[in-house]
Amino acid sequence: MDGYKKAPGSLVRFILVLYLVGHLTLFFFSCSQYIEENTDGAQAETPDACFVDLTRKEYRGGKLSMQISARRAAWYASDQRLEIEGLTFTTYDADEGSVSASGEADRAVFYEASGDAEFSGYVCVRSAEGDVSFETQKLTYRRALDVFETPADADVVIKAKDRLWMAGKGLLFDVKQKYYEILTDVSGSVYR
Repeated sequence: MDGYKKAPGSLVRFILVLYLVGHLTLFFFSCSQYIEENTDGAQAETPDACFVDLTRKEYRGGKLSMQISARRAAWYASDQRLEIEGLTFTTYDADEGSVSASGEADRAVFYEASGDAEFSGYVCVRSAEGDVSFETQKLTYRRALDVFETPADADVVIKAKDRLWMAGKGLLFDVKQKYYEILTDVSGSVYR
């Protein structure tokens, strides 16, 4: 027993270090294997910048064309893309500067180079006067045409004040012409 109690301190430290190195090595290998299994070989793109409670104003020809607010946003410089969660937005008429539409979306992607945008999740767009609204799950904005549209198979609901309720699939909304159309499966009600 006396030999055991008098074991040299350096031997005890050496064994402790070996024990810790062995456990740390197992820990790191198990973590790297988990990461490889969960990414399926694909590398997740890392944003160049992240924002919380973002407000941004976009100008066209020196005039305010859109204002957005977001709960969270990530910027990717490689393709000049801003990905957003919890979006509210207002678009403005380029000629008059007046509000042309407003709305919200669960998620959105803005492309800086073209000015185009994609909205998904719950999406709602309202006219300037607030008397017409569109609700859908996926909506695209084409800046060059000033047009909102959904895929042809996307469900759409249109409400116009308390007088009109329409539903169907596929939406085309031309902001400049103040024209909208549901493409197929149209149903609804008109109230007086």
